[in-house]
This record gives sequence, C-alpha cells and structure tokens, in this order.
Amino acid sequence: MAATKPAANSTAKTAASTEAVKHITYLAAALKAPRITEAAARLADQARDAGWTHEDYLAAVLEREVSARNASGAQLRIRAAGFPAPKTLEDFDFDAQPAIRQQIGALASGGFLTEARNVVLLGPPVINGT
Repeated sequence: MAATKPAANSTAKTAASTEAVKHITYLAAALKAPRITEAAARLADQARDAGWTHEDYLAAVLEREVSARNASGAQLRIRAAGFPAPKTLEDFDFDAQPAIRQQIGALASGGFLTEARNVVLLGPPVINGT
C-alpha cells in the first residue's frame, strides 16, 4: 500500500498544478496581461529546478510581461506615426555620406542623454526627403 501513495501524491500535485495554471490564466486575462500565462508556464519548471524564491520567480514573470509590453508599445507608436517604411541606422548607406559615420555613431550611443546635453540638427531643407 505504501507504493501507491507516491503515485497518489503525484496525481494530487498535478491536479493542483493544473488548477493553479487555470487560475493564473484567469488572473492574467483580468489584468489584460496574457503574456504572464506564457511566461509563468515557461519559467515554472526552471524556477523549481533552480530553487528560485517566490520573489525571484514573480520578478522573472513580470519582467517578461514588462519587456513584451514595451516592445509592443513601441511598435504601436511607430505604426500610429504613419511612417511610410521603417528605417534603421543599420539600413543607412554610410558609403554615400562617409563624413557623418562618426557623428551618427556618437548620437546612436546616447551619450548626450547621460550628459544631459542638447542635440541640434542643422541643414538645408530637402524636398521629398527626410
């Protein structure tokens, strides 16, 4: 009879885990944060195996949600701005304007932000250009 107890205990744990996942899914939907469900499920086994504290696990799940929201928010703002096509610094042809490579690199590093300095871009107006 002692041999059946571990199986029964395992079944009880599985049932409790299933109920917990259902509850997490409900709560994530109520918070309008559906990615929490995905992150919680994905990180649960990793957290158990690594011996994370509850706080570490919760922080990891919420970090995934915040990162995903920031990324999707940025995409929504870019779409709402109505830009004709996305353009990045990686797409820029520096061979056509080699003199600005160093200046653009300095701006792209964001150093002016940490130094609280202004940036002013000057040049002649261009028709049908940016």
